[in-house]
Amino acid sequence: MEITEEMLDAIEAVKGRREPQYWDHQCRRYLEKKKNLKNLTKNELEEKGRELGIELDKRHNKDKLIQEIENYQKKG
Repeated sequence: MEITEEMLDAIEAVKGRREPQYWDHQCRRYLEKKKNLKNLTKNELEEKGRELGIELDKRHNKDKLIQEIENYQKKG
């Protein structure tokens, strides 16, 4: 299996290292959770927005935050 940059990011977030041999079920679960926006908390959505280059207002509800991220991704 080829390890992608996205997978390396997940390994680093979970294990604290950026080495392919540390890929396991925990890293896979983390990556799946990051891909499904509905599973993210408001803080995680805000972080995801910052990664994309947009600032989200956490005073809005989760659906509004998800909609803003999805609209931004459609434009880009």
